[in-house]
Parts: sequence; structure tokens; C-alpha cells
Amino acid sequence: MTESQPNLIAHWQNLNAQADAGTITIPPDVASECDAACAAYLAHLSDMKRKATQLGEFQEWGNLKSAQDLQAKFLSLATGTDRSLDIILQQHIDVIESMRMLFRRYFQETSDTDERTSANISALTPGN
Repeated sequence: MTESQPNLIAHWQNLNAQADAGTITIPPDVASECDAACAAYLAHLSDMKRKATQLGEFQEWGNLKSAQDLQAKFLSLATGTDRSLDIILQQHIDVIESMRMLFRRYFQETSDTDERTSANISALTPGN
């Protein structure tokens, strides 16, 4: 039996919607650390995707039918189909970017609030 894969994009979009509604919160320092981890992982996934694309750029394997079949098999595993490595890596990238959207809101909101508070204090300071 095959188990259905969870829709991770929908899961993180749901969490983003809950954050918009104020039903979940993440401390800004935790969000910042999670964002940094996401950024590092995105760089790693992007590098893997670039390398997967390069797998499709190999030389001819010869004239034998078996060599050509093997070349086609490896190419289909690397790129060009909906189940190839480059597509799967892009799906992972999409999930991590959705996660990052959730995390970034918390420390960005903190920064925005700090800037507004600073501007309000400056406006109240005598001599301004």
C-alpha cells in the first residue's frame, strides 16, 4: 500500500494564516534562529538542485543500446520528469520558503514595532 504524502505547503500556509489571525505566536529570537536554519538549508538545497541539473549534461555513453538505455534512465532520475531529483528538490525548497515566511514575520514585526516606538519617543523628546 502507498501512503499519501502530506501536503506540507498547505500545512505551512495554514500556520501562516493562524499567525495572521494571532492564534499562534513564535518568540522573535526563536523565529530568527529558525529563519537562519532555513536560509542555510535553502542554500544547500539550491546547490543540490544545481548539481542535479548538471547530471543531465553528461557526454554520450556510446552506441550500445544498453548504454543509451542506462543514460536515459539516469537522466530521468536527475531531471525532466515529475519524479526527478530536480523537481523533488524544488518541492522541498518551496516548503522551506513557506516555513521561512512564517518565521520572518515575527522578527520583522519586532523590528517594525521597535522602529515605530523609537520614532514616537523621538517625536516626544523636547527639542524636536
